Amino acid sequence: MLNYLRTLPTISRVLLYAAAHNPTNLDTTQENWRQIADVMKTKKLFPFFDTIYQGYASESIEIDAYPIRLFNEMGFQMVVAESYAKNMELYGERIGDLHVVCHTPHTAEKVLS
Repeated sequence: MLNYLRTLPTISRVLLYAAAHNPTNLDTTQENWRQIADVMKTKKLFPFFDTIYQGYASESIEIDAYPIRLFNEMGFQMVVAESYAKNMELYGERIGDLHVVCHTPHTAEKVLS
């Protein structure tokens, strides 16, 4: 994955599963996430997190949120999509959140418009 990320053009958007990657079900370690974040920071890649399975990989929503918190602490602007259909057992319901992390009030105004 790191080699692939290094080949992407600067400012590309990258879809990332925060935990329990579907369909592979691979779970990225915290060290792996730091490496991914470093490459993405260097390449100025834009993360879009999908958290549909938060809590499934480690049985802890806190632990499975690690990559999102890491990217936030590293200063990334990003999008985070949360679905509650599975992790809150609301099967058949379309319920969730979309978060846009912005660095400046000007960027936030653009998002809100």
